[in-house]
Amino acid sequence: MTLVIFILAVILIGWFVPRAIIDHYRGRYAVVIASVVALMLGVGFIWAGAQIAAMLADYDAQTEFDRGVNAWKIMLLIAPASALHRRKQLSQNGES
Repeated sequence: MTLVIFILAVILIGWFVPRAIIDHYRGRYAVVIASVVALMLGVGFIWAGAQIAAMLADYDAQTEFDRGVNAWKIMLLIAPASALHRRKQLSQNGES
């Protein structure tokens, strides 16, 4: 069950966080910064989720973290794609 939660969470973080950062910062390295921030937030969420799962249920925190990292790998594709897509949308609308 935690794997499903981790997958959904990293997809949402990987899509919305880079878009929000690109809306506020449009510098030269905005896509890289947005992607790195989303990836770090994703790892933080997975670590916290693994700790909570270990406290509330009879799960091993390390095993849950390992499962979460497998879900987190989705963000390696989603976060940069989301940031690039948002930057392209803004440049087409003339909002550089």
